[in-house]
Amino acid sequence: MDDSGRRQYHVAVSLFNGRGDFIGIFRLTHRLDELDQLENQLTQSVFIFSFVSIVLASFIALHLTNRVSRPLKQIETVINHISEGDYSEYYKGMDYPEIMALGQTVNKLADSLDEKNRTILQSNERLSALLDRLIVGVVLLDSEQRIEMMNPAVYQILGIDENLLGRSFLEMSKSYGLVQIIQQTFQKKKNRNEEIYIYYPNERILDVNTMVVPDAKGNQVIVLLYDITEIRRLEKVRTDFVANASHELRTPVTALKGFSEVLLDGALDDPDRLRQFLEIIYKESKRLEILVNDILELSRVEQKQVPMKREWISLNETVETCFKIIKPQAAAKGLKLRLLSNNADPIRFIGDQSRLEQILNNLIYNAVNYTDKGGKISVLLEETEDEIVFHVADTGIGIPEESIERLFERFYRVDKGRSRNSGGTGLGLSIVRYLVQNMGGTISVKSTLGLGSTFTVHLPKVVEEL
Repeated sequence: MDDSGRRQYHVAVSLFNGRGDFIGIFRLTHRLDELDQLENQLTQSVFIFSFVSIVLASFIALHLTNRVSRPLKQIETVINHISEGDYSEYYKGMDYPEIMALGQTVNKLADSLDEKNRTILQSNERLSALLDRLIVGVVLLDSEQRIEMMNPAVYQILGIDENLLGRSFLEMSKSYGLVQIIQQTFQKKKNRNEEIYIYYPNERILDVNTMVVPDAKGNQVIVLLYDITEIRRLEKVRTDFVANASHELRTPVTALKGFSEVLLDGALDDPDRLRQFLEIIYKESKRLEILVNDILELSRVEQKQVPMKREWISLNETVETCFKIIKPQAAAKGLKLRLLSNNADPIRFIGDQSRLEQILNNLIYNAVNYTDKGGKISVLLEETEDEIVFHVADTGIGIPEESIERLFERFYRVDKGRSRNSGGTGLGLSIVRYLVQNMGGTISVKSTLGLGSTFTVHLPKVVEEL
């Protein structure tokens, strides 16, 4: 530094002559102000350049990062929507071939999952619709023995009137037999099939099937409940029909065989006994013929093999015709026959005249047969906008309440002695019921012991031109 404190740069060099003798020192002094200024300027320029370069590089890097991350975020958004079950979101970027390929792959995945999801939903809807319409009760129990699913048939079969999903199967039924089957299925992990009786809310017979379904959390159990009450009832009806038919057939056949043997043993030589036995044989053969005809008729109407004619019918005239046929029997017992109508004009509709007469004859004949002397039998006719109704009422002995439900069964008789003595086969009301059903109608009965019975038939009204 000089005396003023400024920095200086000194350079000194020793000088020698040609012989190597020292001759002096060369000294050069220069102030460093300009050099310091140049150094400062250079440092500042380098700093500014570096700063600008860093800022520019950061901007470029950020721009490039945004260009890359934006489509990736879009893809991430699409994937998030897919994970939530929304397949409507698609990647639409076109920036980079590699990212675009990834986006298209994600789009294809969304389409594939959407299609599979739709297929699953359709299958579930079909399965749900099928389960809703099944007459078989279906229950799915989880590994904790809680109700995971049950179809409407279960509610109907077991008389359930509340939602039991998520609750123990023990709340499903009060039947000890059903509870035992389900518990043993869980314990032994084996399928079961048993027939049980339940008594609440109504007495029913159920065919119960249980199936074990392996699950990640344990074993689920599917319970199938099939109400076979009607099947068992029909089986009993069939068994009773065979037994009753055999019994009814055996009586006239035995009589025919017995009296034929008597005749063969010598009664042919006695004119009085011969005539008596022949009359009995004729009566029993006639009874046998009526019984066989009724059995065949019942079979035909039950299987709807009887064609129904379409012709104009006057209901009033049909009843009067039936009264004429039954009048001798009614007069013999002093019974009064009355025809009543809520319509001033005759009631006319389209149907089968002969089948209608068959129905009325049977009902009026039964009324005469089960009404004691001096009673009354009335046929009341009604006409509404949609149907024809007639009531056959009597003041007879009436029907016990426990017999009303079985009244239309084959061979069922309330008073067996009275029915046989009148020549009845026990099939008449069964035939009437099927004839009414084949005509699209319904039949019902109300009765009070000692006061009489009323049979009511509803038939749909058909009035279009033939």
